Amino acid sequence: MKRLILFAIVLTAFAHISWAQKDVDTYIAVNECEDPNTFAVIISNEHYKHEASVPFALNDGAIFKRYLMKTLGVPEQNIKYVADASLNDMNYNLAWLEKIINVKKQTARAIVYYSGHGMPDEDSKKAYLLPVDGYSTEPTSGLSTEVLYKRLSAMPAKQTLVFLDACFSGSKREGDMMKSARGVAIKAKSAPVSGNMVVFSAAQGNETAYPHKSKEHGLFTYFLLEKLQASCGAVSLGELSDYVTKNVAETSIVVNEKSQTPTVTAPVGSNDWRNWMMAETAATKFENLPKIQHSVSSDSQSGQIAAPKPQHKAGGVSVLKRRVATSNE
Repeated sequence: MKRLILFAIVLTAFAHISWAQKDVDTYIAVNECEDPNTFAVIISNEHYKHEASVPFALNDGAIFKRYLMKTLGVPEQNIKYVADASLNDMNYNLAWLEKIINVKKQTARAIVYYSGHGMPDEDSKKAYLLPVDGYSTEPTSGLSTEVLYKRLSAMPAKQTLVFLDACFSGSKREGDMMKSARGVAIKAKSAPVSGNMVVFSAAQGNETAYPHKSKEHGLFTYFLLEKLQASCGAVSLGELSDYVTKNVAETSIVVNEKSQTPTVTAPVGSNDWRNWMMAETAATKFENLPKIQHSVSSDSQSGQIAAPKPQHKAGGVSVLKRRVATSNE
């Protein structure tokens, strides 16, 4: 009996090691159920005209799109993915989302994902998303999160989910300060939300949203993707929040020796959001896909970037085989 127990423990540990080696960028759960009523805007701002770049922001957005399509079953035509977006780009695609939701109403779910610089207004302490052509010293060149949340809350969506891999303290992803900062981090105000909306943010108001360099992602985005991968998409927002918060906080202290605490903002008194599901049914197989190559075009100075190279489809792997796999898989 003792040998059987020991064998079971070793087998479990071996399976965990095998699973940990699965790259979130390439080992993707594939859902056979389509979700035609989810619409998303993904904005990845990496190459800035007037500020330092945001490492891995393009990879953040491109892989998040991959998970929306593959793991959650969202049709590609329902997703607007914008790399290195100007303020006009951001507003245009948000307007597209508003138009769709105003037609679909309560049958639709909206998702907004952003990876890039955030910044504070040093006078008002309000938070802004910074487009690639924006100035961190001029808040009017950015998109106010207060304005963004009001626009999204006004939509008659069944659910609206916002994921922000950005910080609003005036610091950059690498930890040093933006041009607008005066050498100290500013605690930006958290804009209120209302309606059927929940906002996941990568860090608290006075913290930095760090990268996970070995994984080529923002720390927040990496653990968001990892949970979607491990759960095959069938994860509640409560479980997702708990997982991302715990792992980001622990990893940031160990790797960066700095605190980073993801936050969730929901309407006051609302806890129903914790039961909302990212996907109603779990994916039943996995695909091994190639890495996405992000090649900067000659137009990168104007805030444009070449689209990722088309990816071929690989053969599916049964989820049952994955669960009993050993490290030689």
